[in-house]
Amino acid sequence: MSKARGIIAFVFVLGIFAILGYYWLLPTFFEREQLSTSDAGNISMTWRIGGDNYLGYFFLTSNEMKKQLLSRGMQVVFTDDGGDYATRLKKFADGEYDAIVLPVNSYLYHGKDHKYPGVIATSICESRDADAIIGFADRFPTGNIKELNNANLRIVYVKDSPSEFLIDLTIADFGLDQLKSSSAWRVPVGSQEEVLAKLEKHQGDAFVLWEPNVSKALQTQGVKYLWGSDKFRGYIVDGLVFHRDVIDKYLEQENSPLLAFLRTYFQTIDTYANDEDRLVEEMVSTTGLKENAVRTMMKKIEWFDLRENATLQFGIPIPGVQIANDGVITTINSCLQVMLRTKRLTENPLPNKNPYLIMNSLPLKKLTEAGVVATVAANTSGTVDFQPLDAAGWKRLREAATLRLENITFDRGTNFLDEEGKTRVDELAVLLANNYPNFRVLVRGHTSSGGDDGENMKLSQLRADVVVQRLIAVHRLNENRLRADGVGSSMPAPMRPNESVREYRYRLARVEFVLYEPNI
Repeated sequence: MSKARGIIAFVFVLGIFAILGYYWLLPTFFEREQLSTSDAGNISMTWRIGGDNYLGYFFLTSNEMKKQLLSRGMQVVFTDDGGDYATRLKKFADGEYDAIVLPVNSYLYHGKDHKYPGVIATSICESRDADAIIGFADRFPTGNIKELNNANLRIVYVKDSPSEFLIDLTIADFGLDQLKSSSAWRVPVGSQEEVLAKLEKHQGDAFVLWEPNVSKALQTQGVKYLWGSDKFRGYIVDGLVFHRDVIDKYLEQENSPLLAFLRTYFQTIDTYANDEDRLVEEMVSTTGLKENAVRTMMKKIEWFDLRENATLQFGIPIPGVQIANDGVITTINSCLQVMLRTKRLTENPLPNKNPYLIMNSLPLKKLTEAGVVATVAANTSGTVDFQPLDAAGWKRLREAATLRLENITFDRGTNFLDEEGKTRVDELAVLLANNYPNFRVLVRGHTSSGGDDGENMKLSQLRADVVVQRLIAVHRLNENRLRADGVGSSMPAPMRPNESVREYRYRLARVEFVLYEPNI
C-alpha cells in the first residue's frame, strides 16, 4: 500500500512539474514565435537598394541597421551587382530599385542615358585611399605619377567604373599626354575579380582597384601603391540616390517612411561610432580580412554623418554653425570637368546644365529642423597645417606630380596677367583648394628659348611671383604652401606626340604647378 502511495505521489509531483514547466516554457516559445511572426507581419516597407560590395556601403546592410529598421517595420533588400553600373541604372530607371548607391561620377555618366531618374539625397562617404592605382615595383621604381605617362604600359581596370574615372582624372589633371593620345594601354575588364586575377598572373603593369580589394592586392609580393584617392579631395564621393517617384510619394507623408529610413541610417552610423570594436568585428566577418587590415582600411573611407551631410555636403545652415558648404555641387562640377576634358562626355548632360536638378536637400533639411542636429564643429580631419619652409626645406620635399599645363598668358613681354591668364589661374586655384588641398605647390615659370638668359630668368621669376600673389590675395591660399620659382629657358618641355614645331615653341613659355608632399 505504501509502495503504491509512493508511486502515486511520484507521478503526482512529476505531473505538477510538467504542468509548471509547460506554463513556464510556453510563453517563451510563443514569445519567440510571436517575435518571428511579428517581424514578418509588421514589415510594411521594403527598401530595394542596388549597389556592390564597396566597404563604404557597409552601414546600409549592417546588423544594427537591420535591427533598427525591423523595429520600425522596415527592411532593406540590397542587391550586389558587382559594380555593373549600367545595369544598376537601367533597373533603377525601370523602377526595380527604390534607391541606389554609387559614386557621383558614375551617376553623372550612366544616369544621362535614363534622364537622371533619381536625386542625390545623402552623401554616403568619400574615398580617402579606398581607390588606388597599384603596380609592380620593378616597373615603377620612383612611384612618381610621371611614370604612368607611358603608352606601352598595360593598365587593367573595370570598365565604366570608379576605377576608370580614377584613370581619367589622373590623365586630365596631370596632362598624361601619352595616355591621352593612345588607347593601347587600356585593358578594360568586367569586374574587380578579373582585375585581381590578372594581377595574380602578372598580366599587366598597373591595376586599378577599390576596397577591400586594394588591401588584398597590396599583400601580393612585389606590388606597390602608385596613386590614389588619398592624394585628392572632392572627386570620388558616393551618394545615396532615391528615385524621384519615391521622393514624391513618401517625403511629405505624415510619419514619412523616407525620413524614418534616413534617420535610422544616421543613427546606425552613430551607434557604430560609439562602439568601434563591434564595427571592426562585423567588418572582419564581412570582408574576410584580418582585424589589423580592416582597421587600416577603415581609415581610407570617410563616412558622412547627418551633421556633416547637412553642413559640408548640402549647404544647410545650422544655428550657431558657420559652415555651410555645397560639397555635392563641387563634386558634380569637378567630375564633369574631368569627363569633358577626357572626352568621355562631349557636353554637359545635366538638365538645363544645372547640377541642383540631380540633388535634393529637403530630406536632410527636414531631419535637421526636427532637432536631430544642434551643433557641429568644423571638419578638419585630414587637413594639413602648412609650416613655413626655407629654400633648403623645399628641396628636401618629395615631388608627387605636375598638374596639367595651362596656357597662362601675360601681356606680351611683361609679367602682367591678361584676362585669359587670370581666368586660367582662377580655375587652377579652385582645383588646388577643392581637389588637392594637402599638397605644397611650386609655381614654376618658364620662358621660350632665345634671347638673354639673365633676362629670361628674371622674367620667368616675375611671372611665377605674380601667379603666387594672385593665389594668395584673390583665392586666399595659404602662403606657406606656395613657392615661386623662375627657371627661364633652362627646362624646356618635352614634345608631345604628333606635335608640330610651331605648336611646341608656343608652349615653351609656360607656368607649371608642381605638387609636393606637404612635409619633409
